[in-house]
Amino acid sequence: MPVVLAGLFLSLIAAAPASASPTFARTLSRGMHGSDVRALQSRLTELGYRVRASGRFDRRTARQVRRFQRDHGLRPDGVAGPRTLAALTAEGGADALPAADVTGWVFPLQPASLVLPPNTWEPDQGIDIGTVGRACGPAVTEVAVEAGTIVQEGIAGFGPAAPVLRLDAGPYAGRYVYYGHALPALVPVGAHVQRGQPIAQVGCGRVGRSSGPHLEIGISTPGGPPCCPRMGETAPLITQIMRNLAIEAGVASVTS
Repeated sequence: MPVVLAGLFLSLIAAAPASASPTFARTLSRGMHGSDVRALQSRLTELGYRVRASGRFDRRTARQVRRFQRDHGLRPDGVAGPRTLAALTAEGGADALPAADVTGWVFPLQPASLVLPPNTWEPDQGIDIGTVGRACGPAVTEVAVEAGTIVQEGIAGFGPAAPVLRLDAGPYAGRYVYYGHALPALVPVGAHVQRGQPIAQVGCGRVGRSSGPHLEIGISTPGGPPCCPRMGETAPLITQIMRNLAIEAGVASVTS
């Protein structure tokens, strides 16, 4: 690329809107400094946790991180680790993400009356969705969000029956949706399923690396493998989709 064009390209990147959700490559804690710390501080301020964007992770930054963590059900240790950073990038990003009527999906858990509200959900590689009273097994069914094919069952860390669905239709056709901590699976690998068809149940007890019954649902990166995205990589996308679908499904107290 010619030097003049390269300079123009870099200047355009530098001029990108500050409101775009940043991405982070490392855990951030007190005493660290850099452009990613500045991005963290700017993001906190955008979300109402005001702190000067100095690029240095100081005591006030740690205090505002703790406030954010408490407000979002995260461990308030003042360290911006993968879960906290994923929550920061997911929060408030609805304008850039598709609405439920664009995806055409259905909410992955039935009945909606046994799904905990979105303000209790936690970002991970996907998004962790809990159930009322730790309901599981036949009480809470996991359904296909869209028509597609079950290409895998069993994911390391997510349990021996966790299904992976390759989507046939919609804006995410060809990408994969995984259902972590499911047990048992209700359809075999290779089965073609329809939107809303039961494919598994929420596993009872600790299925995979889990503290109890819940669904972690996530989506692959474009052109990526069936499972699984890096921490926070596609969590903002799947979080917003699930929040929109929760409204459509009538999940109680759908407020962030």
